Amino acid sequence: MSMIRPNGQKVVLPRSGTEQQWDLIFIHYAKTDLQKWRYLAMLALKESAGWPLDGIGNVFDHPKGHISRCLAQVKRELRARFSAQERCGVAESEDEFLAA
Repeated sequence: MSMIRPNGQKVVLPRSGTEQQWDLIFIHYAKTDLQKWRYLAMLALKESAGWPLDGIGNVFDHPKGHISRCLAQVKRELRARFSAQERCGVAESEDEFLAA
């Protein structure tokens, strides 16, 4: 994939597949923690597949209120874990580089 900078210069963006994303999640977040993997499965069903909370609750045998709390927790944890790059300035410098 590529993009064109405002000055007309073409920039080729690195390719990243879902395998790389799951590898990052495995290495830096879930590892062998079964509860975190359950939460990730709930999140995938909700965000990627568009399942309703009731349907996810039926699969995991939990009420939809509990599913909602689990989803909020996993989102918070993922944001906290993977926002470290932004706090270190990596994302900002990349944005500045692409905007130049």
